[in-house]
Amino acid sequence: MLDLLIKGGRVADWKNHTDRILNLGVQDGRIAYLGTDVPAAARIIEASGLIVIPGVIDSHMHASSWLGGSSAFRMMAKAGVTTAMEMAGPLETVFEGMKREGAGLTIAVLQQLKPGLNISGTDPSDDELKRAIQESLESGAYGVKLLGGHYPMTPDAMKRLIRICCDSYTFLAIHAGSTEHGSNLEGVREVIAAAEGRPFHLAHINAYCRGNVEPLEDEIRETADLLSRHPEIETESYLSPINGCSAKCRDDVPESGVTRSCLKSHGYDVSAEGILKAVADGYAAVHEVVDGFVTLASPEKGIEILKARGMDVPVSFKVNPALSRFYFATQKKQDGTFLVNSFCTDGGGIPRNVILKNGLLLVDFGALTLQEFVLKSSYETACRLGLTSKGHFSAGADADITIADPVSREAVSTFISGQPVLEEGKVVARGGTIVTTPDGADAVRRFGLPSRVVDVRTLLKTRWNR
Repeated sequence: MLDLLIKGGRVADWKNHTDRILNLGVQDGRIAYLGTDVPAAARIIEASGLIVIPGVIDSHMHASSWLGGSSAFRMMAKAGVTTAMEMAGPLETVFEGMKREGAGLTIAVLQQLKPGLNISGTDPSDDELKRAIQESLESGAYGVKLLGGHYPMTPDAMKRLIRICCDSYTFLAIHAGSTEHGSNLEGVREVIAAAEGRPFHLAHINAYCRGNVEPLEDEIRETADLLSRHPEIETESYLSPINGCSAKCRDDVPESGVTRSCLKSHGYDVSAEGILKAVADGYAAVHEVVDGFVTLASPEKGIEILKARGMDVPVSFKVNPALSRFYFATQKKQDGTFLVNSFCTDGGGIPRNVILKNGLLLVDFGALTLQEFVLKSSYETACRLGLTSKGHFSAGADADITIADPVSREAVSTFISGQPVLEEGKVVARGGTIVTTPDGADAVRRFGLPSRVVDVRTLLKTRWNR
């Protein structure tokens, strides 16, 4: 007898070329049946009229004390996510949040390389970079991230960081930007040149196409050309009109380069007063926790929160044009493969967890098939992370499942390894699992969290030498 049978839903699976009404069975946490028969099961879920897809994997989100916070876990679970990559850290705060407020999700974490946190300044030596990278891995990180748009390094330090990570087969993600160029097309040009053909992950590609350097269409065209000419670079795109950054100021100036850029691009003073004015005008919105979920506060409430907390709160700006979001979500290369293979939200605890909400709109519009949506929302990222038993419904695969309503485009129920996480729209799971490397397995265990170990060095060596 099966543990669970999901009956009569529209089952879509990219890997197995499936998109039709089927029954999906689970036994011992794994996919055990897919077909039209109705085998006996301890529990049967009627899924008629619903979409049944491999668990949504968010390839870029935030759930740390720096950005996102521990509300992120419930917010992602509510949005149908089962696995995600936290792309900033600090690492320990993500672990602490999972222990305290986790929702059963599987999470990989990248540790930020930030002056004052684990490097001394914007131009660290090779030895300092190597030490920070190894300490991050031994603490449980999947890899490291340069928050160039927020807390940049010099161009030379960025170039050396890419070389060091490539030589050691360390997963490196970069938010484009340096001490000389910002989080825009100029930053993209710079980091690709600095890499000199070496592979790395370039975060949220659409975020650099906002028309701040060249006309928007020209920026999109050049960025697409750069990606086509550099297949060694992996990236992802998101579907939300808002971004997420920090309003924290030092000497009345926003610490984050992205915050400064958002203010400057729309004619606001680059200062605490400029942030307050942007919030008052509705261009920016302050994050507010309501009943355990982060929302965007009204202008009046946002200003109150900023003043009460000395500006040290997350804030979102309406900066992402629809054209660049749509283009990078749907554009294909001449060989028929996608220019950008995976979706992300850059959300988590930022209220823009819209992979289902906006991604299924693209399916309704005819810009993607449902199988293509599964590729971009689950399968591709599972492969990239080395989680080969996720992202598909092959026999023996992890029973990570998202059931969604195609009309509301919201998650109804989710399961991870056959265990319920979201039941009829309510988050029911706790805790979670950390995806780490062999270097970090002991640290995760000492922290009291279960782990899933991926040999990232071998994974990247195989991929990069292909």
